Parts: sequence; C-alpha cells; structure tokens
Amino acid sequence: MDHKISDKTEPAVSVVELEVGFPKISRRRRYWTNSISLLRRSFDRNDLGESPWPKICRHFIYVFTVAVVLGAVAIIVYHSILLDLVRVLSPPKLPDTGLSKIVSEWVEPGTIPTSPSWLPNFSRDILPRAIHSHNDYWRAVPLFQALSLGVTGVEADCHLVNGELFVGHTARSLRPNRTFRTLYLDPLTTILENQNPNNNFTNGTINGVWDTKPTASIVLMTDLKTEGYSTLEAVQQQLQPFREKGWLTYWNGTAVVPGPIIHVGTGNTPFDAVLNSTFSNTTYRDVFFDAPLDALTPSYNASNSYYASTSMSHLFWGIPSSGLSQARLDVVKGQIEMAKSLGLVSRYWNTPSWPATRRMNVWKQLVDLDVGMLNADEILEASRWNWKWCSVLGLHLC
Repeated sequence: MDHKISDKTEPAVSVVELEVGFPKISRRRRYWTNSISLLRRSFDRNDLGESPWPKICRHFIYVFTVAVVLGAVAIIVYHSILLDLVRVLSPPKLPDTGLSKIVSEWVEPGTIPTSPSWLPNFSRDILPRAIHSHNDYWRAVPLFQALSLGVTGVEADCHLVNGELFVGHTARSLRPNRTFRTLYLDPLTTILENQNPNNNFTNGTINGVWDTKPTASIVLMTDLKTEGYSTLEAVQQQLQPFREKGWLTYWNGTAVVPGPIIHVGTGNTPFDAVLNSTFSNTTYRDVFFDAPLDALTPSYNASNSYYASTSMSHLFWGIPSSGLSQARLDVVKGQIEMAKSLGLVSRYWNTPSWPATRRMNVWKQLVDLDVGMLNADEILEASRWNWKWCSVLGLHLC
C-alpha cells in the first residue's frame, strides 16, 4: 500500500518574524549585560587559566610600596632643605662680650647677688643700629638686651609716685624694685664710668656705650605717664649726675653738642616745659621733644626736638601682607623728608606686628624710604635677621 507523503511542510520563519515575536532588548541593556558576563567570566577560575586577582594585588602592593618610599624620601629631603635653610639663614652667634654675659646672668634689681652692669670687652664687635626698643622695660633683660644687639634707642614709661619714678606700662604693673634709677640710670652710670676711665690715654674725650663707635649716642626716651610738668622735673633731677659729667647731648643756643645719651621726652611731656625747664637756659637745654610726625611745623626743629613720631595704625587702617600701597608710601615718604628738613629723626610706632611677613615687608619699606629710626618690639628680628628670608617654604624662620 502506497503511503502518501504529506505535502504539508512547516513554513520557514524569517529573522524579521523572530524579532517581531520576541520582546526587543535595548542596545544599552545588551551592552551592560554582555559587559557583566564578560567580567564574571574573566574572574572565574577555569581550565583556561588562573584568576587575575593575585596579580592585581601584587601590582597594587608594588605601587603602594613605591609611593610610600617616594613620599618618605620627599619628606626627608623637604625637612633637610628646611634645616639647612635655617642653618644658613640664621644670624651668626652673638659675639662673646661683656654684654652677652650680663644678659645671660641678669637678675632683677634688689636681688642678691646683683648682676654686674659692666664687664671687660663690654660691647666688642657690636655694631650700633638705628633701632628703637619700644617698651624696652618689658624685655626679659631691660636695657642690656637692647645694647647687646646694637639697638641705639630704649624707652621707659615713667610714673611719678610719692616722689619716686617707677617704670611700668600701667600703674598696676609697678613694683618697688623697678625704678628709673635701678633699671636705667644706675646701669648707664656704671657703663659710662667704665667706658671713660680716668687715665692718660683718653685725651679728655667722652666715649659712649659702643666700643666699635665710641661717638655714637644712645637715645633714652622717657614716656611720661603721670602729670607732665612734675614728672619731667623729677626725670631731669635724676639726670643731674649725667649733666654734670657731660654725658647728655644738649643744645647750646646755636647747635647740638653730642653726648653719649640723648634724652627725649614723650607721652605727657609738655612741649613748653621742654623749652623752659628748670635745667635749661639760653645756652643749654638737654631734653628734646618727641614731635608729631604727622603734624610737623617749623616750630619743631633740632633746637628743641629729636624724634618726630606717629602711630602707623593711626595713619593707615588695614595694611595688607604685601605692605604699604604706593599711595601710602608717598605719604610716608613726604613725612620722612619733612622731618629731615627740620633736622629730626622720623619714627613710626604701632607698625604691624602680625603676621610676620607683613611686619617684615613694612619694615623693609620704611628702611628703603630712609626712616630715621626703626621702631620695633621684636628687636632680635629687627637687628639680626635678613627680612627677605624670614618666610621660606611656608616656614617662618624669624
């Protein structure tokens, strides 16, 4: 029996029909699906090879170790450079002098045993510098620390209490053993007596504090805090021994006659008392005024004044770290030149103190403008450091 082969055959299905029959998968989804599958297969342990994780970990450890070693080397090099800069840029050691020994051994007046006020080689190799030790009595060693650095101006705030002159910033800071005599006059007397021995070699000349420059004077500025007339009178009375020995700079009616000490009155010092004091006449006056630098007139001149001072913070507000602007520098330049024309020494107090870069920049600007005396609270930095290199690699060396 013949079997008929069925003519019915299954129809061919086209690709288009398959795609129509199944839901479409977006390209982005297919990409991430394939990527995840590929990543999973690459990290599966199989017969074709080992997992790459150990190799990746080894590479990470190598890179981390190299980075740590390089970082340690960089830190060592950085600090080595800093230490070398500190060594190179730091001022040399102070010369070994009588002054340096006095500073290291100094004790307050009234302490037993008392500190010496003069030792051999007193100021050997110390160069005088036009720096004013602002509020000098606040220092660990008043007077002597300034002298050991070559500072040529010191300042004492004087309070007249029951006939005695005490030195201190305010009345509550006064102490019985810290007087104008004990902190300044007695030491200066001993110093000048030893700098001017009575022998056949001096030829009648009067030497000052500095062995390197015996003709240089030191400014002794008294900032009077109590009533001006009576306090100035007391100061001048205590200066009488200096006057008798010819140690005070004075005006002789026509010119200034230099001496080892220049007495300048400021604070409550009355200008008319400077002109007509008990200790002055037409041919002698040994107290000089601290004239107003920002309000100078020909009334203030070398016959009655020495300093011409003003507060920088009073003149200018908000000084940036870069220092004074050109407009402000022009003001300062004009004031300095005005003081010079009257024979006076310009001085700015209340200059910026912080940050250090701003302080140094203003100091440099003042010196470049030829200020007469650099007023400083930080006398070690002012006298010993190169201000250009006080801030290096983010480190303040001064």
